[in-house]
Amino acid sequence: MKRNFIINLITFLVTSFLLVLVVMAWYVSNQEVRASGITARTADENFTLELERGTYNNGTWTWTPTKSLSITNMQPDDAFFFRFKITVQNSGTLRVKLSGITSQVVEDVVTLGTDDKSVLIAGTKYFELTGSSVVIKNGETTLGTLYNYSNGEFTLDDFLVQDSFDFYDYGIGTENFYKTGTTYYTDNVAECPNQVQDLTDISTTYTDLPASSIQYGYFALEFDEIKSLKTYTHIDGLSKTDSNLFQAQSLAIQSISVETVLS
Repeated sequence: MKRNFIINLITFLVTSFLLVLVVMAWYVSNQEVRASGITARTADENFTLELERGTYNNGTWTWTPTKSLSITNMQPDDAFFFRFKITVQNSGTLRVKLSGITSQVVEDVVTLGTDDKSVLIAGTKYFELTGSSVVIKNGETTLGTLYNYSNGEFTLDDFLVQDSFDFYDYGIGTENFYKTGTTYYTDNVAECPNQVQDLTDISTTYTDLPASSIQYGYFALEFDEIKSLKTYTHIDGLSKTDSNLFQAQSLAIQSISVETVLS
């Protein structure tokens, strides 16, 4: 399996009310996007939710609010860990929903060559336009359309990076991400106690949260290499298997909604 491409940026960004943006891309210069913070409250003020990102190093987890988040040098099958810090005013059950999951071309990375038919990624030719589209084939078999080109802009079609991501819901845990006793979870998502889900609209429920407490709801996003591998005919005419159809794409989780669930 080929791991010869690097994800240069993952960013959670909030604008206005509950807008979250996650970006994964190859061939993008290191960037940092700043946000004012991610804070959500239920309308009845039973719960306040804040988002934090986790990093694991030599058996220790460090959790950082996502006011500024930039992750570089990531490979397929790496996982990104997050938690909701939940401040509970009144006991009850909280539902959190992640929705509006979309994929986009990273601006200015995918460009049209001077011959008006070559498609360049970071200045290197990878594809050719057929009419106004990049059609992906394996031999004579058409697999789908990667890009459409219109009005000077590339847009995605059949190959979306969101379809190569998994969601792992760890449920409620302690501040130190304990599994049992003094045993930690590591950054191996195979330890997750719950079944992995495709990254479609995600809803998770935290039940019977005690009043006047702080709770932690943990989850992870994994870029699944197996899902991302595609066998197709490359520009050199050879059929190869790799993850390169998803390079220079962004993944957006556009909203997080929270609500108190009535008994």
